[in-house]
Amino acid sequence: MARRILPLVVVPLLVFGAVALGCSGGPSGDGAGQPEPSEPIARDGGVPPEASVPPGSPPPAPPSCAVPSDLRLTPTVEGDHSLGSFRVATTSASFTVTHASRGQDPVFTTGPGMLSASRHALSVEEHQGSFEIHEKDTTTCSGAVVREAGASGGVLRLRGGFATGPSACAALTFTMDLCEARPGHLAFDTQVSDPSFSGVDLFVAKDADERVYGLGEQFPHDSLDLRGRVFPILAQEGGVGRGHQPISASVNTASKGSAGHEGSTYYAAPHVLTSRRRSFFLENEELAMFDLTQATHMRVRTYAPRVRGRILAGKTPLELVERYTDFTGRMPRLPDWVDEGAIVALARPLDESLALVDRMRAAGVQISAVWNQTWPGKAKTFIGEQVLWNWAYNPNYHPGWQSYVSALAGQNIKTLCYVNSMFREVPADAGKVERNTYEEGLRLDAFVKNPTGGTYKLPVTAFDVALLDLSNPGARTFMKGLIKSEMIDKAKCSGWMADFAEALPFDARMRSGATGADYHNTYTVEWAKLNREVVEENGLLGKVLVWNRSGHTRSPGASLLFWEGDQLTTWDKYDGLVSALHGLLNGGLSGMSLNHSDTGGYTSLSAGGVGYTREDEQLKRWAEMSAFTAVLRTHEGNQPAANAQAYDTDDTLTHFARMSKIYKALGFYRKELYAEAETNGYPLVRTLFLEFPDDAASWDVDDEMMLGSEILVAPVKNKCFTAPLCPYDKEVYLPPGEWTHLFSGTSYGRAGQGTKVTVKAPLGQPAVFYKKGSRVGATLVTNLRAAGVM
Repeated sequence: MARRILPLVVVPLLVFGAVALGCSGGPSGDGAGQPEPSEPIARDGGVPPEASVPPGSPPPAPPSCAVPSDLRLTPTVEGDHSLGSFRVATTSASFTVTHASRGQDPVFTTGPGMLSASRHALSVEEHQGSFEIHEKDTTTCSGAVVREAGASGGVLRLRGGFATGPSACAALTFTMDLCEARPGHLAFDTQVSDPSFSGVDLFVAKDADERVYGLGEQFPHDSLDLRGRVFPILAQEGGVGRGHQPISASVNTASKGSAGHEGSTYYAAPHVLTSRRRSFFLENEELAMFDLTQATHMRVRTYAPRVRGRILAGKTPLELVERYTDFTGRMPRLPDWVDEGAIVALARPLDESLALVDRMRAAGVQISAVWNQTWPGKAKTFIGEQVLWNWAYNPNYHPGWQSYVSALAGQNIKTLCYVNSMFREVPADAGKVERNTYEEGLRLDAFVKNPTGGTYKLPVTAFDVALLDLSNPGARTFMKGLIKSEMIDKAKCSGWMADFAEALPFDARMRSGATGADYHNTYTVEWAKLNREVVEENGLLGKVLVWNRSGHTRSPGASLLFWEGDQLTTWDKYDGLVSALHGLLNGGLSGMSLNHSDTGGYTSLSAGGVGYTREDEQLKRWAEMSAFTAVLRTHEGNQPAANAQAYDTDDTLTHFARMSKIYKALGFYRKELYAEAETNGYPLVRTLFLEFPDDAASWDVDDEMMLGSEILVAPVKNKCFTAPLCPYDKEVYLPPGEWTHLFSGTSYGRAGQGTKVTVKAPLGQPAVFYKKGSRVGATLVTNLRAAGVM
């Protein structure tokens, strides 16, 4: 959910500020209105994360490699040590890791200095879900020197100190244990002797031309390659604009920090995968920082005196993703009904919603579900009407809700709802409610505390909220009870968006004793886990759909589906259509196997017809991309009346009906890909290099995607400025092999060599290819012909 107050404040700044804009361009989806499980998961439940912990418990420090009692350290530090299938070659200033599957090709090498440790002053300011990080090192000890080493029982221990720094560094030591935690995983556990040195840097060598990917769901502007930037591993609001000017400057003027930046993301994970087929990650959930600005090494800072992680070994990028998801957990397959068509957002009066459903179905739109976030009612604020964050069924606001759900069910359409972990005081003008969940939460002491022990009140949009304390078992029971009784039993929700979870302030106090700084990233995982527990405890896994936007390392083992959060309703690389493609591709490398975006984007910035809104052509092109992802879901956006909608005109209805039929026709293949995601952690939507790692050119392609191994999609990412005379020429890179163009049947490409081709891609016919002779391609063509698309 974007900050709803921004359109009213930002648009005047855009219009009357120093930069004049051209114009490219009700209730919002989740707010604004008009003017890892404790038990193993059963089959079809994905794979739980390694070392799952009881719900509500902050994740303990995973056990270090069990050091045998007979391990002895000696001053002989140079050596070659066998740790299962790994070998670690050590010197006094570095170590290099190889693996049996890769011969002498290193899977990890420390960079210059190996380790450093710092005392620092760290300040993290929260601004409505965005965070501003300030730090200053006060004491730094660098130049790590290994002075003792020893190995026994599959464990290697290194111990040493630091050669450079002030006097405090003389007594500071470090210990690092390494062992094979499981096949393909070399665990490392590093600790400094003085916990006041709570900034530990690990230097990791890389080649100058070695590309770096991952770090969760990153939205890089120009290239999927993350080199040249510094990335905070911190879940937060993605931001509005993320560098797009003049939007970002205006947004930050209206709300400090709310524009975000190139490295701000809802889902950050301390995990990288490189073009040299190297991969490692941190197990820590504290704030971390990945500095990728140097040509020859990465600097990985963890804000903790103990750093735990894994070095992974695999022959291919897909195998490295599989090894990573051994630890994170894997996502289960989606309910069968999701494949029946689009999920259509209709947050409006119920009779209007049903009328629009009738109109869309008459036009041929395949609809699997209607998403109406207003089930708990709405309340007026100074910026309009907003969903009432009082998580209780509200027949007073929606007296016809049960009939509405039944009418949709009669057409085999599910009803989907909305929830988040924040609670609003029920305002007087909200009307009668059956329950006041904010007051109930106060009585149960269910909310996060501020530094003085009171309920932490966070300003969100036009009101303040309390935040559920997910470390509190009683609070979890309370929230799960609300979802079970109010959403599933009473409102008959067949699924819901489980929004937010990235706004926990660093100075918050949790029931478990953790601070917000300790628990911030963990909170995102626990919110997804709580929702999944509700689904499992009600026997609804594989029947109910829940989607999250925020996350961290272990989120794939807790979530059922991700979405990419709030993008602008624009075309651009900063925060629009192109950014959604980049986030989808990069997130898949970090375990986000099932992911999708708001079709057309969410955030518009417009007033009086001036500003940025969603255009008809942009909506169509985004739908063409979404049809080849895990879920095709619309969103009316934060300004529904200003945005192009799938139901606006006969033309948009015809196009959206076509995309919904394509999405449905692919259902057979998505089911196969769900099984791969569940078993191996493979993403449905893949970068080209995941499937063609030996093709150097595939590593350079940032604007195409593979659906599984068989289908290549090159989304049209640019507006036609010469309409109605548009050439619709799309240049596409085809990896080695022969490919068939979906809509013409023409063959392109050649064995052993990649090819660039140009094809026509008019609206309704995106540039899509399948491998020549592919069973999947042939079945898709058959299905599309049966649906009248071809």
